[in-house]
Amino acid sequence: MIKIAIIGWGLLLLAGCGSNEPDLDKEKTQNAIASRALEQKVIEEGGYTSKDIKLVKACEAIENGKSKFEGNYIVSWKTSDDKYNRTFLLKDYKVSNGDINFKEDSGRCIEY
Repeated sequence: MIKIAIIGWGLLLLAGCGSNEPDLDKEKTQNAIASRALEQKVIEEGGYTSKDIKLVKACEAIENGKSKFEGNYIVSWKTSDDKYNRTFLLKDYKVSNGDINFKEDSGRCIEY
């Protein structure tokens, strides 16, 4: 009987442990970030292609002065030769600059 109770508690604890990773589609994120990166003059002039843009991590981001997550992510990316390492703001797979107006939740990140 005690073994059943211990096993039951163990299963309950495991069921309660969810993932701390944000729910982002990697392919959609990669495509959005690469498209925007290739618009940057130094990236375009450097002869980079979308395959040269590598995701580093994506973290949930909270706008400065607010306390609630509203679907924004700070996405770090780099070129395959490590010459450029930058960030963009992503919301609904739309990419923009302006990530300086947000703080990332380092406990809610995906490492790529």
